[in-house]
Amino acid sequence: MSVVYDNWERLVRATLRREELRISGLRTPSDISLASSFSFSVSSSPSRPPVPSFIFSGLLVGESFSYNQILQATDYLSSSNLIVHGLSGDLFYGVLEDGIRVVVKKVDLSSLDKESYLRSELEFFVKVSHPRFVPFLGHCLENWNDKFLVYKYMPYKDLSSSFSNGNVDSQSPSLDWRTRLKIAIGAAEGLCYLHHECVPPLVHRNVEARSIFIDENFEARLGRLTEVCTEKKDRNQSRISRFFRLPKGFDYEQGTSGASNVTCAYDVYCFGKVLLELVTGKLGFSADNDSSMQEWMENALPYITTNDKELFVNIMDPSLSMDEHHFFEVWAVAIVAKACLSPKPSTRPQMTYILEALQDPKSVRLSTDGSPQFGAVGPAPAKTGKPEGSKLAGTSQATDSTISSGSSTALPNYQFDQEVAPNWETKDLSNLRVYSFSEIKAATRNFRSDGILGEGGFGRVYKGRLHEKSTSNNRGSLIAVKRLKPESMQGIQEWQTEINMLGRVSHPNLIKLLGYCREDYELILVYEFMQKGSLDNHLFRRSPAVEPLPWDIRLKILIGAARGLAYLHALKRSVIFRDFKCSSILLDGSYNPKISDFGLAKMGPLDDQSHVSTRVMGTSGYGAPEYVATGHLYMKSDVYGFGVVLAETVTGLRILDRSRQGEKQNMVGWIKPRLSDKRKIKSIIDFRLEGKYPTKAAVKMAQLTRKCLDYDHKARPSMNQVVEALEHIESANDSEGT
Repeated sequence: MSVVYDNWERLVRATLRREELRISGLRTPSDISLASSFSFSVSSSPSRPPVPSFIFSGLLVGESFSYNQILQATDYLSSSNLIVHGLSGDLFYGVLEDGIRVVVKKVDLSSLDKESYLRSELEFFVKVSHPRFVPFLGHCLENWNDKFLVYKYMPYKDLSSSFSNGNVDSQSPSLDWRTRLKIAIGAAEGLCYLHHECVPPLVHRNVEARSIFIDENFEARLGRLTEVCTEKKDRNQSRISRFFRLPKGFDYEQGTSGASNVTCAYDVYCFGKVLLELVTGKLGFSADNDSSMQEWMENALPYITTNDKELFVNIMDPSLSMDEHHFFEVWAVAIVAKACLSPKPSTRPQMTYILEALQDPKSVRLSTDGSPQFGAVGPAPAKTGKPEGSKLAGTSQATDSTISSGSSTALPNYQFDQEVAPNWETKDLSNLRVYSFSEIKAATRNFRSDGILGEGGFGRVYKGRLHEKSTSNNRGSLIAVKRLKPESMQGIQEWQTEINMLGRVSHPNLIKLLGYCREDYELILVYEFMQKGSLDNHLFRRSPAVEPLPWDIRLKILIGAARGLAYLHALKRSVIFRDFKCSSILLDGSYNPKISDFGLAKMGPLDDQSHVSTRVMGTSGYGAPEYVATGHLYMKSDVYGFGVVLAETVTGLRILDRSRQGEKQNMVGWIKPRLSDKRKIKSIIDFRLEGKYPTKAAVKMAQLTRKCLDYDHKARPSMNQVVEALEHIESANDSEGT
């Protein structure tokens, strides 16, 4: 089938080229000149230079620079501004008119290989965006053969240059251990995005120190993206579902290095070499594949053992002077590198677990045979109703010990394909029940439509009833069943995150996860049943059957929800909920609130970090402005989301409503000025309360809402402070009355 597809593809391209050639032959020279920046065809005329054969329309991203701007920025492409002759084009240093320093790539399209590289890179930046890639500023395509791509200049160049010079320039700090670890974490975040957030997964294929660029804040940015392509599953599928084109003549089965390099496991192997370079200081190791470097690696890896830290000193970079705590981190990262460099691709950890280990080296675990374990590493399990054991390089799951002497959490004895959350709590997942699909079908009466409680991006939630002998009555116990949509790729990740999150934490204001089902293609979560549904329904559902919530009940719900968020923020490894909204708050029969929907939750920053960088996801209107603008997620980003819920609860209005007029469509912008004016507060209180609320309490609630919605995250209160403020408002209610 793959050969037939190849012949068909060549036939189509050849037909299109002939048609373009025929049409261009009917045009006047002026016609061709006007069309030259959009579509070109190969010419047989010896007087005309070779030209590209593909169409640019649909591939344009970023700013469009003129050819004159490029020339002026690079001093007319002078040799003194030449940085390097690259495989995909020559790189020049430049300065734009507004003073922005840039790198300009000149791509000579007389080479068909460079034409493929150009198309690949344009396609990449059209379809993919993440803060961990070198910022792409724009393009210049108006010249005949020479095309230009413009990137932001990275002042500290690439990791290889930083390493070799010690100091990049006289003003830059040396690459101490904290800086090296920061760079490794940043690069891992970029690779995690390619492997686990892109659908289908993408492979960088060129991971080495020279591919990791360093900006002015020593943040890592992945570059050299011309060879990114869809992960190869099998030969037929890879040819048909290819996401990016590869250079002409590329051997898809073997790649350019003589080994299969179109899998995520290949990227992991290469990243392991980068980590080894960081801990040993072996310059150029990650870029070379010759026999001498391979021999050095084989000789070095035996010095990395989990039962003798002192042995590692023999290969550790001698320039790293550090205390015992930092030495432990270097040693742990070396163990991670060794796991990445496993000869067998199926035993290498996935990038999500590598990132977790780098963010918290103490989360790295040891099995009884001394092999490293972190997260649920290894390949995806077979799709059966019973979870399988997770192993890395033949490790045993029977008993294990931690590297550090501090407390740690045993990870689940089954494998997931995405992010897990180690070390959040001392509670493991043994309390979760594994349901069979037949049990779930019986409980939901084969997922009857009249049992649907709600629907979201993950899938539908059904009301169910378990009929078990252990129940005290004959009717069985009520449950809520969340069933993944078969086509939901995001749902798979959320399913895993919820299990790893809710399976480890416990709080009266967090929903209780009873168990899960994974059988064939079915992914299901089973929760305790919440009789009153979501706060969203009580606030916004206009129905005679839904009575408006009284003021004291609203306050009770807000206090409980705030306590749940404060608990997550106070964990040993804090958790950012990321998508807090009214529909995330479920109510039991007594209106006690419990936070649900943890699918987008993220582990918070480490002690020396202010934020975590991640892909912007969540519900429109609830995301904090700093997160939406930059992808930087702070602990107080949750406080902003809680502020939106405060505003909705007080006003009875949705944050976004296109049916409202003018500025009222976005409630935050409309309500903020009124929150500071005591005379106008009454005008924004939910009219369905009919004035039955304490006036002073309403003023204090408005003041708290305004603080939570502050544009500057630093000015917002913490969730603990929010809880205290709400409890103070509640206590004042009793004395004030209505």
